[in-house]
Amino acid sequence: MLSPRTVPSIRGSRSARVDATQATAALAAAAGALLVGASAASGHGPMVGGALVALIFGGIALSTYLDDPIKAFIGLWLLIVFTTPVSAAVGYQTGPGEMIRQVDELLVFGFVALSLRRTLLSDAAWPPLRYVGAATGVLVFGLISAYAHGVPAHIALVGAVLGLKFWIMVIVTLMLPWRRSDGDRVYVAVMSVGVLVAVLGMLDYLTHGAVSQLFNTSNYNVEAGAYRSDAVHSIFPTPGEYSLFMSLLFALSFSRFASQARRQDLLLTALYAVSIILSLRLKGFLSIAVVVAIVGVVQGSRSARRAVVALLLGSVLIGGGYYFEKGVIEKQVDTYTSNENTARSRLYRTGEKIAATNFPIGVGFGRFASYPSRTSYSPVYYQYRLNAVYGLSPEYPAFIDDTSWPSVIAETGYGGFAFYVAGLLALIWALGARLRRLGRKDGWLPLAALCAIAAIVVDSLGDPTLFSWLGTATLALILGPALCRDASSGEERG
Repeated sequence: MLSPRTVPSIRGSRSARVDATQATAALAAAAGALLVGASAASGHGPMVGGALVALIFGGIALSTYLDDPIKAFIGLWLLIVFTTPVSAAVGYQTGPGEMIRQVDELLVFGFVALSLRRTLLSDAAWPPLRYVGAATGVLVFGLISAYAHGVPAHIALVGAVLGLKFWIMVIVTLMLPWRRSDGDRVYVAVMSVGVLVAVLGMLDYLTHGAVSQLFNTSNYNVEAGAYRSDAVHSIFPTPGEYSLFMSLLFALSFSRFASQARRQDLLLTALYAVSIILSLRLKGFLSIAVVVAIVGVVQGSRSARRAVVALLLGSVLIGGGYYFEKGVIEKQVDTYTSNENTARSRLYRTGEKIAATNFPIGVGFGRFASYPSRTSYSPVYYQYRLNAVYGLSPEYPAFIDDTSWPSVIAETGYGGFAFYVAGLLALIWALGARLRRLGRKDGWLPLAALCAIAAIVVDSLGDPTLFSWLGTATLALILGPALCRDASSGEERG
């Protein structure tokens, strides 16, 4: 029963929240009226109209955050998922398309600012120092090396944001007031979106790309008859993004099925596994195998029967996947094991060489195997004679940001790489400890987070996954309730 002192406190907080929401709505309405007037007076209708839409949307997002930060975070994730398809619909390579893809950057940093403010002005717990320390270590090494090598400030800044995306999401999710029961709320939201994207992917496969053509996400072009010409990518511009998204959802649904044995989770697991297979990605196939192995080991320590069920189901999915895409898997394995001169192989070898030559700080943010090193072609590629390599040349630099770890190790050196890996190990250790303490009912949350980390690590070996909001935000949604401080149990986060 609530004490007399508690009731006014709750009423006061609700009243403050309502006042803040009303103030936000009033400010948005006033600014909107000014923009409408400016539009009529200046004749810049489309530009002002876009600003008006952004303002109204921002006001709604702010009021949602003040009322329920968890709901706002789920909404932010939804926007990240659908930003790329929306930008493709208006023209992926056009100016408006590029602007739409930048919206998620602004929204993420707005969310970070609100979460930081909330933490500073309340008694909310700060994220554990080990995760903040990992991010700080990567940042310090990357900035020191950027200064030492004379990297222009704007390039270093963009490189730093990319290099820290993973840790930004980890830290911000641990700032939020998660409860363990929020895991079910996240599961429903993620699975609902996942089913929609997966069904569209199935239709894309059955109609030979009609869905991707409808949404104008057919940026992935290969010659007809090529061994990956039928790869499915649904609403995403590439099969790689689709494979990553489905892999994370597979990790979530399979972990819950193995823990709670619900039929609907089994159906979702099968749907996402098939979707991964249809993406024709070796990384997706490996993600299935790694997730099955982790779930089998964890369940084996708890229930032999559940472990057997999980491993049998996993074996069926792995066997079926291998049968369906055997040619693709063998082709990719052969390409990456027998050919040491692919662009990706050269990036890995050169990244290690750069880190050794510039021990321990690397060459600085934005200088190697990252997006800014491609858009502002880095002199490092000339220094290491990569400018003549297909996919890494200034004329055709499409493969420069094709992976994650060469950028981490080359730009921040062995020092930044060590902080990055130490932070990952700390996350894994914390999830393992939480998994040992929780029972079967809630144990699926840290298990799912472990499997999601594994899927991201596997995918990051051949994609810029660590620098993508899609993968990092999806992981953060799972990490939040998995490492929450639940008031009912008094357990501390991570």
